[in-house]
Amino acid sequence: MNMRLIRLITFPVALGVLLTACSGGAAEPLPTYTPYPTYTPVPPPTTVIPTLEALRKGTPKEKIMFHDGQWGSNWVHLAVARYVLENGYGYPTEEVQGSTGTQKLTLVEGDVHVNMETWRMNIPEWYLENTEAGLIRDLAGTTHPQTMLPAGSPGQTIAVAGQGFYVPTYMIEGDAERGIEATAPDLKSVQDLRNYKELFSDPNDPSKGMILNCILGWQCQKINRAKWFAYDMYTDFNMVEPGGSAALKAGVVAPYEAGEAFVSYYWQPTDVINLRDMTMLEEPKHNAECQAAMDLAVTEEPYEATIGCAFPIGDAHTVVNAAWADRNPQAVQFLTNYYVPPKPLAQMEADKMLFDLEWVEVAIAYLKDNKETWSTWIQDDNRDEIIAELDKALAAE
Repeated sequence: MNMRLIRLITFPVALGVLLTACSGGAAEPLPTYTPYPTYTPVPPPTTVIPTLEALRKGTPKEKIMFHDGQWGSNWVHLAVARYVLENGYGYPTEEVQGSTGTQKLTLVEGDVHVNMETWRMNIPEWYLENTEAGLIRDLAGTTHPQTMLPAGSPGQTIAVAGQGFYVPTYMIEGDAERGIEATAPDLKSVQDLRNYKELFSDPNDPSKGMILNCILGWQCQKINRAKWFAYDMYTDFNMVEPGGSAALKAGVVAPYEAGEAFVSYYWQPTDVINLRDMTMLEEPKHNAECQAAMDLAVTEEPYEATIGCAFPIGDAHTVVNAAWADRNPQAVQFLTNYYVPPKPLAQMEADKMLFDLEWVEVAIAYLKDNKETWSTWIQDDNRDEIIAELDKALAAE
C-alpha cells in the first residue's frame, strides 16, 4: 500500500482519538450550521415631491361649511363665494341645508361656519344674545338687529331687505298692454283686502279669501301668523303655507303670468319681485312696542300677537361662527369684502330659471363678466396670485 495514502486516511482518525482523550469523555457534536437568510434589498422610502400648486396652497385648509337657507338670492351668494374660495384661495367648501331654526342652532355650535344672508331683523333676540356672548360675529361689524348700513358696506349682502304682502300691480292699475282691467282700484293696505276677498277666494273654503304665507319653518311664517291674528284677518282669509321656496315662487309666478288675482308674502331683492310689477300692501309702521309683541308671540304656537305692524326695513349681513372666524382670517377678509349689487343679483336668479342653469354656471358667467367687481373682494397679501388662479379656473370653464 502506498504509505502516503495511509497517512492521509489515518490522520483524521488519530486526531479524533486524541481529541477524545483530551476531553476525558465522548466527543461533543459539532454545532449545526444555520445558513444566513436570503438577502432582499429594502427599497429606500418614497419621497413625495410636492407640486408647485401644493406648495402654493400650503397646509390643507379647513373645510368651510355654509348654511343653505334654500332661497334664490342666498343660492347666488353661495355659488359665487364658494367658487372664489375654492378656486382662488384653495378652501374646500360644503353646503348644509336648513331652515331658520337649524341656522340658529348650527351657527352657534359651529357645525355651520357661515350664513351669507342673515335677516337679523326677523330673529332679533337670537342675534343680540349670541353676538353679545361672542358666539357669532356679524362681518358688518354691527351688533344690533336693525342697524341699517349704506349700500355696499363691508359684510353686507343685501342692501335693502324689504318684505311684506304683495299683489300684482295690474289688480290696482290694470295693464292695457296685457288687456287686464283693474279689479281692486282702492286696494292699498292689508286691511283693504277684506273689501276684495272674493277676488282671492280659497278653493277649499270659498267663504274666505286665501293668502300665500311665508315658507313653513321659516321665522317669517311665524311672524306673519302673529300679524294675521293681530289684524283679525283670520275671519276673512285663510293662510296657505308652502313647503319650500320653489312652491312659494310658483305660487306667485304662475298666477302673475296668467294675469290672475293673488296676494302673497314675499321679499326683495328677488327676481320674483324685482323683475315683475308688484305692489307691497301698507301696514302700520314698525315700532318698538310692536316688535316686543312680535318677539313674544313667535316663541310658541299658535303665534298670536296683540299688535301687528310692518316688517322693519333693513339689510342682510354675512354672519359667521366666531371661533371659526378666529381660525380663518383669510376667508373672513374675503367674505367681509364680498358684495353683489341688487340688480345683477336679481338677474342671476332670473337667468337660472330662464336658461335652466346650475347655480355654479350662473356664478361662473357672472365672474367672467365682472372681474372689476370681484377683484376688489380680494385684498390678501398674495392678491395677484389668487386673482391669477381664478382667471385660470374661469378660462378653463
